[in-house]
Amino acid sequence: MTFVYPMRLLFLCLPTLFVWWCLTRKGTKISMPFDGLAAAPRNARTWVLRSLDLLPSFILAVAIILNARPQILRVPDGERVATHITICMDVSGSMGAGMGEMNRYESAASAIESFTLAREGDAIGLTLFGSWPLRWIPLTKDLQSLRNALVFANPRNQPRGMGGTMIGAALKYCADNMEREGARLDGDEDSLVSNQQWRMDRARRQLFAATVAMGSNSGGSAGSHSDRLLVLVSDGASGDLNGADAISEITDRLNQAGITMYHIHIGSDTIPDAVSTIAEETGGQAFLATNTDGLKLIFDHIDRMQPAKFVSVASVPVDYFEPFVAIALLFLAVWLSSLFKLRFTPW
Repeated sequence: MTFVYPMRLLFLCLPTLFVWWCLTRKGTKISMPFDGLAAAPRNARTWVLRSLDLLPSFILAVAIILNARPQILRVPDGERVATHITICMDVSGSMGAGMGEMNRYESAASAIESFTLAREGDAIGLTLFGSWPLRWIPLTKDLQSLRNALVFANPRNQPRGMGGTMIGAALKYCADNMEREGARLDGDEDSLVSNQQWRMDRARRQLFAATVAMGSNSGGSAGSHSDRLLVLVSDGASGDLNGADAISEITDRLNQAGITMYHIHIGSDTIPDAVSTIAEETGGQAFLATNTDGLKLIFDHIDRMQPAKFVSVASVPVDYFEPFVAIALLFLAVWLSSLFKLRFTPW
């Protein structure tokens, strides 16, 4: 245990002197008539009362110790590493089709709202797309603003030009925005230079992590930058992912940005092979949701697959007041209780 102001402990000489005075003083002599009897020796009651007189000195000593700010070294449980998540939502006309009591978009929005409630501490953004992408909410830790914005992104509120399903353009758009906004949230400058620097730093961290893994079984990741997660929600096939070259281009772009993509395909048809391939190549997975409950289960599954991460931090000094305050309160309670009955009297 250490003290922030150790010189203040010199004031402990004051309660020490007071204790010495209480133990050595004889008190005020009172003239009273006696019948020649010898003075009675001190009994246990006398020693109890003398001990109670010492309690104010102990309380003063504790107050001086608290004023010196005692501290101990403590290792925090861990610092949360925020995950940067972009939800890429299809708002084409087909998303307005019925899906139980709600349409497809409303079911997806309800599942997204539940997902954001479970990811407090992460930065989540919302991008809408149809014939072209639109950044609706940038990456933010104010998740309530994203939940409030979902109702205004309904397909029925979109212009007619959003009727297409251009997934490839939307994924590249999201990758560019996540790099730029992720650099900003990680404390880097919001520029292409910082993005390039981020990729270089990420490559160095991956090389360092691989070297450490070869020398030990820790398998830990070195680096403080946030993970990047992209959740694509759509109900159709893409009009711009035709051919292996287009799929490879999008996959390389997402991997270059360090983004893991998950795809939730809404509807009763099969998942498009192109989008499923991209998800798997980035380390993610594609899911098929046929109803509202299935959507929520899929988002819960993604939440479990990408749990919040914590990094160990060094021991830090923290104030250590609790035991001293408890002792002082105990002494004060005993001393105040003694004043109601136990006291020296001349009779």
